Amino acid sequence: MQKNNNAGPISSYLLSGYTFLILAVMIWAGNSVVGRLALDENVPPLALAFWRWVLALFVFIALAGRQAWGLVPEMRANAGYLVSFSLVSVVGYNCTFFIALQKTTALQATLIQSILPVLVLLLGLLIVKTPVTMRQWLGVFFSISGSLIILIRGEFAVLQALEIREGDWWALAGVFVWAIQSFMIRWKPESIPILPFMTILVVIGLAVLTPLYIWETLTYKPMPVSKNSLLMVAYAGIIASVGGTTMWNEGTWRVGAAQAGYFGNLYPIFAGALAIIILGENPQWYHGVGALLVVIGIWLAIFDKRN
Repeated sequence: MQKNNNAGPISSYLLSGYTFLILAVMIWAGNSVVGRLALDENVPPLALAFWRWVLALFVFIALAGRQAWGLVPEMRANAGYLVSFSLVSVVGYNCTFFIALQKTTALQATLIQSILPVLVLLLGLLIVKTPVTMRQWLGVFFSISGSLIILIRGEFAVLQALEIREGDWWALAGVFVWAIQSFMIRWKPESIPILPFMTILVVIGLAVLTPLYIWETLTYKPMPVSKNSLLMVAYAGIIASVGGTTMWNEGTWRVGAAQAGYFGNLYPIFAGALAIIILGENPQWYHGVGALLVVIGIWLAIFDKRN
């Protein structure tokens, strides 16, 4: 069972957890750049989910395969939890959000993603009866406001032009699944370290994704093979899946789901920064204002001294 990490000063253990979360979101923000560079490839959503985890599995086996094999008795004892977590994280979130990105705009999908802190707090309130403080609600307000300002580029008229699309419902489902994943990590068995944990999650997830991928290939279209599509799979599989997902799960395990949820709103900050650095976009006032509000929201969450 996850320990209570809210009381007392920030320890090195908590600090490393916050670092993992920041790095995870930074890595995931890189997906936005890769996606824009390969925008015309139109890779099917289940194909991208399948091949990213196939590639990630090879890396996890190389890093922790022997250790995972030695923990088979522990994994059998926790089979129900591992299967449930894999269905939520490896299969559920990736499939729903990749589908969403093909059926709605990146702006609307990311706007919906920004409600993650609210959902995590509500899950804690409903399931384990964790009270929500005024400080936490203020943190939610600031972090969502900052994310919103960056996403709409400071032009609030953009919100009036938004239309509800089919993909928005997929995005909403995706953020619900992400919230559930962040909440479920609290029950990760302490006897299974993060790399063997991720290895078995991917094995289970691929067992479910394989028939879905075959169905998509036969009924919709096959995975296009090109330089850009291979780049997308390589980044999503090695950097985002192995690096980003592992660090997000470990960071959430260390700091708790409620605090981790706020860090999701760093995504538009990092995506904007990468667009400025890599794609040559010009920095604007809303980048600074939005980033400041998100940081204030995270600060309010981190320094909640509730026992």
